[in-house]
Amino acid sequence: MPLLLSPYHSSFSVVSNSTPRLLSWILWTSWLHIAWLARLLEREREREMKGTYGMLIVIFMFQIHQAAVCGTQLHNVSKFVQKWQVPVASAGRKYDFIYLVQQWQISLCNIKSCLKPARPAFSIHGLWPSTYSTKTPSNCTATVSKFAPQKISDLKDRLDMEWPSLLQESNYELWKEEWESHGSCSQAMLPQHAFFETALRLKEKYKLQEMLAEKDIYPFGNLYRLDGIIDAIATATGHKPQIQCSLYKQVPLLSNVFLCFDYNATNIIDCPVKKRCRYDEIMIPYYMFGSRRN
Repeated sequence: MPLLLSPYHSSFSVVSNSTPRLLSWILWTSWLHIAWLARLLEREREREMKGTYGMLIVIFMFQIHQAAVCGTQLHNVSKFVQKWQVPVASAGRKYDFIYLVQQWQISLCNIKSCLKPARPAFSIHGLWPSTYSTKTPSNCTATVSKFAPQKISDLKDRLDMEWPSLLQESNYELWKEEWESHGSCSQAMLPQHAFFETALRLKEKYKLQEMLAEKDIYPFGNLYRLDGIIDAIATATGHKPQIQCSLYKQVPLLSNVFLCFDYNATNIIDCPVKKRCRYDEIMIPYYMFGSRRN
């Protein structure tokens, strides 16, 4: 940072590294220097020192010019750096944040033909790296490591319960698809074991049914306002989710809840504004329609 000596200060003053403040400070102190020298020049005119102080004025004017040029260049460089600055962590990523998607099993199996019994519970639908500008990326790289069941053998019991495949006979088929489609986009940050373990950890930490119950929202077949469901989850987590619904015989059912996390799935964040349900009221069913009346 440049140092300038003011005649009105007993020590050097350090100019701020802020460009606008730098230029303002230069102009102000330069004006004071000129006024001060002009006054001295007038007083010393009779002492035949006009030439000496005139030369000083020329020197100070040159310094002002040089400082202004440097300040302008500094400002231009600052703008260039700000324009092109990219966080180091994002340089090798193909995503900005991560969705934890949880599905309400009863809604899924009311809408689709499930091969396994549905429980009145949320289960993991997926852990999806995503971006703010485009659709959710998938199959991000041809070099993704192949799904290896042995790498998650210690998680299998928990995955069977919390991340089951209701539409396929084998849970491994779902996990393989999720890893190769979505895990491929975050494998540098979350290799295979960490990918599945992270999904389990986040689901365990953010218990959706408990959040809804705090606002008297239960899966008893009643209709609840969509904004009430959003508010219940936002109140519990401090951040807004996304809610997806699907229509079953003219009845909108809550199908998926999207929670959003930063790129390494460490901190929960607000989800982007995206309307996934166009109904004001939705149902969280407890039973399969036709099997037992709600």
